[in-house]
Amino acid sequence: MLFTTALRNVQLRPMGLRLCRASIAPRFVSPRSPSQILCRRLASTTPTKPVANGLKAAPERKYMYPERLCIYHAGTGRVTFLACLKLSTIFVFAFFGFVVTPTYIEKTGWGDTTLRTGSTAMAAAVGPLLIVGYLTSPFVSFMHLRLPPFARVSEEALRSFVKRLPAQAQTTELDITTMSAIAKPRVSKVKLSELRPANQRLGIVNYVRDTTAENATRKWYNFRAVGKFNVQHNMSPRVRGIWEEIAAMITKQAA
Repeated sequence: MLFTTALRNVQLRPMGLRLCRASIAPRFVSPRSPSQILCRRLASTTPTKPVANGLKAAPERKYMYPERLCIYHAGTGRVTFLACLKLSTIFVFAFFGFVVTPTYIEKTGWGDTTLRTGSTAMAAAVGPLLIVGYLTSPFVSFMHLRLPPFARVSEEALRSFVKRLPAQAQTTELDITTMSAIAKPRVSKVKLSELRPANQRLGIVNYVRDTTAENATRKWYNFRAVGKFNVQHNMSPRVRGIWEEIAAMITKQAA
């Protein structure tokens, strides 16, 4: 009797039923926006530095300048013109040496006139190639200065490092880029203390270095090390005045 009376007094309301179902149902994470989901995925995939002895890893230091700083640039126009000139002489050599001269000899046959004309054609093929190669091989396209970490932080640190270069000339390196006979870049690693001012090849070569020791370590079939350089007006847009200070230091040390 008491049980049936209690059942009659119980009223199942919809609100109470929903609350009961909510308390029983499992809880789900509230939906996130697409930007929040993307940021969460990126944060989970970003590599972190290992923690040693329970200490947090220090954040990476941002540098203002790269490890190889371009302090000299000959200019895009000069480099492009010189590369086209070198390639043009190669095409002229191939045309006169392997097309014109053999065809002429085949048609006229061997004789005094043929030898004179053929030698003239070969001179027209070989002459420009040798002259352009001799005069343009010292041309410097780029020059990069290798910087220590403390000199890459700011411009003030870079200027301070350049002022102390006379005392660090034995360890400071320059990457000097020239062009080969086929206009391919050639990078020469040169110690700052090795460079000397000069006046050779009718004033074309204005800096030299001794390559005897470096050539002794190379095989006979390797190209010889570049020891003569032609440095012209600086067109580097990144940092101005660095190469000029280094050039003044080289001239002062050689005096």
